[in-house]
Amino acid sequence: MLADEERQTLINRVKEMKEHEIHFINELNDREEERQRQRLQSALEDAVKMIPPVLDQKAPFSETDLALEDSFEVLGQEVAASPMDHWEDVIPERCKMKFECNELGEVTDVLWHPNGKYFFTAGNDKKIKMFELLNENYVKKCTFTGANQTVTRIDMDPETKHILGSSNDYAVRIWSIDDQRHRAAFTGHTDKVNSAKFFASGKKIASGSQDRTIKIWDIGSNRCAKTFFPGSTVLDIGTNDRYGMPLISAHFDKNVRFWDTRCDAPVNSVLLNGKVTSLFLSPDYQTVLCLSRDETLSLIDLRNYNILHIYSAEQFRTSSDSSRCVISPGGKYCAAGSADGQIFIWNIATTKLEKILYKNAHEGSAVLSLAWHPAGNMILSGDRKKTCCIWK
Repeated sequence: MLADEERQTLINRVKEMKEHEIHFINELNDREEERQRQRLQSALEDAVKMIPPVLDQKAPFSETDLALEDSFEVLGQEVAASPMDHWEDVIPERCKMKFECNELGEVTDVLWHPNGKYFFTAGNDKKIKMFELLNENYVKKCTFTGANQTVTRIDMDPETKHILGSSNDYAVRIWSIDDQRHRAAFTGHTDKVNSAKFFASGKKIASGSQDRTIKIWDIGSNRCAKTFFPGSTVLDIGTNDRYGMPLISAHFDKNVRFWDTRCDAPVNSVLLNGKVTSLFLSPDYQTVLCLSRDETLSLIDLRNYNILHIYSAEQFRTSSDSSRCVISPGGKYCAAGSADGQIFIWNIATTKLEKILYKNAHEGSAVLSLAWHPAGNMILSGDRKKTCCIWK
């Protein structure tokens, strides 16, 4: 009994030390942000002083001026009504909303609609759910059903008309977002499908499976157009229609492979130090962020396949073989969830750990999935115990 009490006391002390360390890191970063803000404010005030005075402030507006004023007013209303435009990458401060979005357990993937008004969740309740964000609240809009096992990954086509879900039932499915109708099922894998993505302008799908194959599906004909045999379990898929190789795969054997869909073998590969669980393309499509089980994230340059940066932190622990990483819409930050329920955010360019999010949120449950809001000011996260959090 005495040994158990001492052990529990030691565990509590370690927890307290960790919390103090996290608080200290966040405090340092907050102070640095405040100093930068003050320097910027001072520079703006100096710049304002240098502006020459307006000589004739009473001059009447011309018809052209009034027309311009009207046009700006209209544009302002359109922009305000459309959160699709990226504003600025902002590191969230706290958990603003917390809710259960899953009847069974793991929230395997989360996704924002490009308009920023809606978001989707998927998990081992075999469903994809769509929610609407309303000010400081959320409303469940609809549910996409048809999968027979856990939905592992979700993606939206470029026209935002369809959503796909890969599943542990060996299939990939497509639904119409407007009416939630199940449009197609792509079957042919012989084991769990860990990931799938639209590519070729939404005309095709790439899927990666536990059966060590990658399949290319033609949506028009509902058939498998090509199968690749990388020789290792595929944990995630990335597609890139704009730059370099159109297909990227993350593997159990610690490799990231780059594919030209016209060839049978990978064009190139990069070996990391652990199983690669997640891929995320940068907004300029010139780099890819990779999360691996060695508790690090790596940024690979797609122009020469060199590793540009590695991101790590003392307390960061990759939570599972399906853990996801994310890059902010402006490409300034990257983030990943940890096995202890915390979210770590790094500066992409400097690799500095900017912030650790943890208070009043996942309560120690491993964070599996992340999505950064299109406007750059919020993060959506999902964990192993039904819970989603919106950070702002």
